[in-house]
Amino acid sequence: MRNVMMKAQELAEAILESETYRKMKQQENDVKRDPDAAKALGDMIEKRNRVETVLSSANMNPEELAEASREMEEAENRMNENEMIRTLKDYRKDFQTMMDNVNRILRLVITGETEDENGGGSGCSGNCSGCSGCR
Repeated sequence: MRNVMMKAQELAEAILESETYRKMKQQENDVKRDPDAAKALGDMIEKRNRVETVLSSANMNPEELAEASREMEEAENRMNENEMIRTLKDYRKDFQTMMDNVNRILRLVITGETEDENGGGSGCSGNCSGCSGCR
């Protein structure tokens, strides 16, 4: 068990040292320091919170929800127009892809399959004996 925990620690450290992770974290910091990007992000969060508040209200007003949703969509559009935020989204996507690949490798080594039960994969283990054919 100790060996597994040590290897997990090594994997975590390798992820933290990866260029993909470092670029994402640097861009997150840059977005926080940039007044325009920080404002666009803050506005979006504020508008989303308002929509959530309206939705959770016992006496939800459909007109108020429509207005809050419209404002949130406008804030999201402004946020998506910001180059720094678009870059951050790209870096986060790259990081998520890396993490998905790490999980896929772990799953392959442990189970012989590359997709989980809900992933819709073929379940191919690479061993063709007893196989009903590739999809």
